[in-house]
Amino acid sequence: MSNMQTQVDALKDKMLQKSYYVMTRQMLDPSKLAPVMLEHYQWMIKLEQDNRVFASGPMFKEDGSKGVGLTIFRVESFEEARCFAKQDPFVTSGAVDFELQRWQLNEGRINVAINFSDQTYNFS
Repeated sequence: MSNMQTQVDALKDKMLQKSYYVMTRQMLDPSKLAPVMLEHYQWMIKLEQDNRVFASGPMFKEDGSKGVGLTIFRVESFEEARCFAKQDPFVTSGAVDFELQRWQLNEGRINVAINFSDQTYNFS
């Protein structure tokens, strides 16, 4: 094994290598969104509170127009992610379809500062 490969392997061994499952939504019928918007947000917040969602929200194109919606599930398998994705009110209403992919988180950083004196926080 080359010295470079040994260095690559050593770096990769230190990485988080945590799997998440990413749901991207594709619009089918925008007219079906509004009637289920509240239900979608309630469903999403429940999953967040149950520690099943790492992050979620709409994505935007460079021109500012809305792109696809994205949800990162904190689950163990495609099957579990698919089960949750199929329950999304946007999906059940026929407003959107979805695709799932496994994402391996290797690198990155989250900063959270909590100020006890005035109960403020900063997340970056």
